[in-house]
Amino acid sequence: MEKDCFIYKTRVSFGITSPDIDLDTISGELGILPDWSFRKGDLVTSKHSPRVGREPYSLWAIRSQSHEAKDGTISHHIEYLKSILLPKIDVLKRYKEDARFSVSFSIWIETDNSAIGLDLGESELAFMNSVSNRISFSLLTM
Repeated sequence: MEKDCFIYKTRVSFGITSPDIDLDTISGELGILPDWSFRKGDLVTSKHSPRVGREPYSLWAIRSQSHEAKDGTISHHIEYLKSILLPKIDVLKRYKEDARFSVSFSIWIETDNSAIGLDLGESELAFMNSVSNRISFSLLTM
């Protein structure tokens, strides 16, 4: 039996990491509370073993809501983050240009389609490049 369509779960996050980061300062400068964060030195337990360690850096991050669709489009996620981040572009550019910080987007796609493709338009790429210095992709096939 052939499938009518594939299932895609997608999410995009934006994060700032640094060994020197002050989470409260970033939240204050941006006027945005993170969706998740941790501080350098926080205890972390491995998901795959009983090993316990310490976070080597701090993280401040926001993300779009996970979305299930019949295609792998992520434009709506980027537009959502853009609507939040664009008013703070001057602050974000300062973080991007400061070598103590890594500013990045993470694109996450889970699908049962092993032949996935991804298309990002010029305006999406321009925005992402203007406020970040890295884009990472996680493609998980079931």
